[in-house]
Order: sequence, then C-alpha cells, then structure tokens
Amino acid sequence: MNFSAELVIGKILRCYKNLILDVELTSGEVVAAFCPELDAKQNIYSVGTLVWLLPNNRKNNHLKYEAIMVNKDGALIMISPNYAQILVKEAFEKGLLKEFSRYTKLRCLESGDKVKYANLEFSNANEDYAYVYAVSIYNKQGANVVFPSFLNFFEMSMFGEFANLRQQGYETYVLLIVPRMDCQDIKFSWTIEPTAAARIFDEAKNGLKFCGYGCTIDDNSINITQSMNILY
Repeated sequence: MNFSAELVIGKILRCYKNLILDVELTSGEVVAAFCPELDAKQNIYSVGTLVWLLPNNRKNNHLKYEAIMVNKDGALIMISPNYAQILVKEAFEKGLLKEFSRYTKLRCLESGDKVKYANLEFSNANEDYAYVYAVSIYNKQGANVVFPSFLNFFEMSMFGEFANLRQQGYETYVLLIVPRMDCQDIKFSWTIEPTAAARIFDEAKNGLKFCGYGCTIDDNSINITQSMNILY
C-alpha cells in the first residue's frame, strides 16, 4: 500500500492522552497531529521520537496532520490502524495468505452487514465463509511482538458473535498484523494482561483461530510480506 501523499517528517515535542501530538517539523514549524490511541504501556510517543505525518485534506477537520509512522529505537513502526483491511486485501490478491487459500473472494464488511464485529469476509463458490477480525499489534518485548496487552468491550462482544458463527459452520479468525520490521515472531503472553490472556486462551480452545503476518515499511509504503509464527 502506497501512502496517499508524501509524508512529512518531524520530532515529537509532547503528547496529549495518546491522541494528539505536538510535532516540530524539519522546517521549524510546530503542528498538531492526530494519532491513534494505542496501549500506553508501549511508550511509543516519547519526546524526541521521529514521526511521519500524512497531510489531512478533509474539510472541517481541525487537525491538518495524521501520525502514520514513528522511528522507535531505530525501527519504523506503522502506528495508524486505519489501513489494516487494505493491507490484508492486497496480500490476499498476491496469494500471501496461506490460511485463506481455499477462498476466492474477499469483502470488507460494512455497518449494514449482519455480522457486526468482523471486518473481513472470505468466501468461495461452495458457499464456505470465514469471518476475520484483522488488527494491528505493536507491543514488543525482547525479540518478539507480544499479545494480548488489553481487551476492550468491542473484542469481548466479538468473541460472542464469532462463537455463534462457528456454530453455523463458519470459520472465524483473528488476523494479527505486525506493522514493524524488528520482531522475529508473535508471542502469546500470560503476564501483560492475565484476564485478557485467559479469555483468548478459552476462545482458541473453542475454535477461534489466530494467524499473524509481518510487513515491510519505508517512507512511501507498507506491505504485508510474510507469515509470522505465533508462539504459545
């Protein structure tokens, strides 16, 4: 996926509740930028960190920039989760998603669909279906990216819906996207958020499947390029 405009580089001066950054551009101008609310345990938005901003040309938007990437400890991290579906769609069209090789069609689900908590639907001519929640994970410990680091109300509701879908004979997946290039594998952790880990472990025992994919990133683009092992 190529970014829709040339990114602007700056340095983080301060962060407000993990939602708004003050950024000093290379020109010396200080601008405000929207950034996604990630798990605060990751400390991604530290003062002095280089950040790449995408100009926001939408009308009636008070913030003219959106934070897209940061350089954390010498590695680029795609911090915007808004492009997960595009990345998966492009990877599927390239034949990179081995778990979904028996499916021929991929559709992004919309607000009017009966399935509320998946964001992707795979299907084929035999009317086989897989419902997928594609989500980016960022939290690195040692050589690996780790999960789960939290569990929100949306995801709790998703587990219930996915259990009903499995009873109807459909596959359900959580597809973990790792938008950083400095991790070897994906590691399931019991210690970061034990309650979330216990719930996910139970869902996996009951048939919820997990898969993970890594990306390559540069100043102009990000692409899913390889499958990643999930270590339990």
